[in-house]
Amino acid sequence: MTPPPDTVPAEAPARSDRADRFARDLAALKIPDPATARNTLWLRTGAVLMLAGLCLGALTYPLAHASDNPLAQRDALAIGITGVVCAVVGGALYLRYSLTGFLRFWLARQAYDLSTLGDRLAAAPGPATPADPSAVLATAEGEPNHGATSPASR
Repeated sequence: MTPPPDTVPAEAPARSDRADRFARDLAALKIPDPATARNTLWLRTGAVLMLAGLCLGALTYPLAHASDNPLAQRDALAIGITGVVCAVVGGALYLRYSLTGFLRFWLARQAYDLSTLGDRLAAAPGPATPADPSAVLATAEGEPNHGATSPASR
């Protein structure tokens, strides 16, 4: 059963307006869609490099220790170091592109929230300033006043 039109909450249009405004702000910031193929490709490349590095390291350890021939050991060590480099580069790629999507929308959300806060503060009435500044000193006796002395404390 749907509520009568006069009982629809007033917040519903405001929420859709906020969502529409947020979508417009994202479009204005020209933030690319996080589901692009290039980001996904680099993310998968990083994961594959990490796994390849771990496999190379795990396979070359027995090769280096199973032989008494120094030439074979050096070959295995070179492959093992290549595996470590692949794992480090793959980890960096994976970390960078997995955090990119999250941080992109986090930054957009921060910008939107700060814009909303600025709009709210600009619309709020400012504090009233008294005509006599000594009246402020007299009323704020126990509060710090940055080096000024209060006439009430004398």
